[in-house]
Amino acid sequence: MTAPPVREQGDRPSSSRVAWLVWGVGALCYCAALFHRASLGVAAPEALQRFETGPAVLALFSALQLGVYLVLQVPSGLLADRLGPRKVITGGMVAMAVGSAVFALTGSIIGGIAGRMLIGFGDAFMFTNVLRLAAHWFPPHRYGKVAALTGLAGGLGQVVSTLPLGLALHSVGWVPTFLGAAGLTVVLAVVAGLAIRDQPANARPEHEAPESPERVWHTLRHVVAQRGTKHSFWVHFVLMSQFLAVTTLWGGPWLTKSQGHGQAEVGSLLMLSVFGFIAGSWFAGQYISGRPQRRDRFTLGLSSVVVLVWAVLVGWPGTLPMPVLVVALVLVGVGGGGAMLAFDGARMANAAHRSGTASGVVNMGGFSAAVLVQLLVGAVLQAVSQLPAAQAYRWAFAPVLVLMAVGAVAQWLRRPVKA
Repeated sequence: MTAPPVREQGDRPSSSRVAWLVWGVGALCYCAALFHRASLGVAAPEALQRFETGPAVLALFSALQLGVYLVLQVPSGLLADRLGPRKVITGGMVAMAVGSAVFALTGSIIGGIAGRMLIGFGDAFMFTNVLRLAAHWFPPHRYGKVAALTGLAGGLGQVVSTLPLGLALHSVGWVPTFLGAAGLTVVLAVVAGLAIRDQPANARPEHEAPESPERVWHTLRHVVAQRGTKHSFWVHFVLMSQFLAVTTLWGGPWLTKSQGHGQAEVGSLLMLSVFGFIAGSWFAGQYISGRPQRRDRFTLGLSSVVVLVWAVLVGWPGTLPMPVLVVALVLVGVGGGGAMLAFDGARMANAAHRSGTASGVVNMGGFSAAVLVQLLVGAVLQAVSQLPAAQAYRWAFAPVLVLMAVGAVAQWLRRPVKA
């Protein structure tokens, strides 16, 4: 059965202004991380030319970036619980700055992969540590809303990575754009190191965690044993991975080659998904988080809608009519925003001193599926390259549909048992 909501910190006073400031700096760093994560999706056409490669190798860029992110999710959660968010977030920002600089200056495939992997390394430590700040600085009943707001901040980062990034690439070029991003990331790293505090000065750690730190495997065993953790894993598996499939790599090439839209339109169309993500995050935090039964019904219903959307993308013959395309892109984004509810479920199912680890385990859901999607779509596109683009992408998106359906069924099977 799912553990009841934890209330260790419910009576802990903290300055509301300071709490929002500390979380806000962390959320700004996460916003930057989402910019870096999604930048390859917008820059994909330019990347194909710069690195003189095909879709399978470009998919490797993205898959290795997300793969590094995926592998580091549990370590990220453990470090959030042990070292504290200030050190981890600052270090992650430095890694992303170095990765962006390498990506800007290199023209080789090896250099490009190295740059994206460094970005994935830094990105891996952002979200779970910002959620850890939320767990420390806000009472449990507000955690779900703050987690959703964190997702909204990430959505704003993706807004910057769509149309503005595309405009920068066309106006000033590849090297100045990504070097500029690296410079801004360094500035944010300095701000994070100066402004973030791991917990309020009046916190009472003895009420939140055991007197001595738990062993790593003990923490993981308790987190994974919770039914609510497993359910949240599959919620994230479905809702986040399909959003990443569109916004981190394949959305741009699909819209240009398969759907016949010009490069200038792609940024605006992808922004529909990003706005859907922001709307979904806001709605989830405002009306769904903190209400377990409503949350479980909503996420299962939203997962079913997402499966239907991908069935349309795979089954529709030829080019999608603009109204259908717009609705599909918005729903893909709303699904990604709804994925933030997975962390609300994980937090309620686990003790506060394990919240970072629980977030890391759940975050693995969406990103393990995202890595599979990147590789499978790229491999299928390579295999059916002789087909017309519209037909080739329908075949390539079929594995996404299968993964979404499997994840939705697993989510239903792992739904929390009512007390």
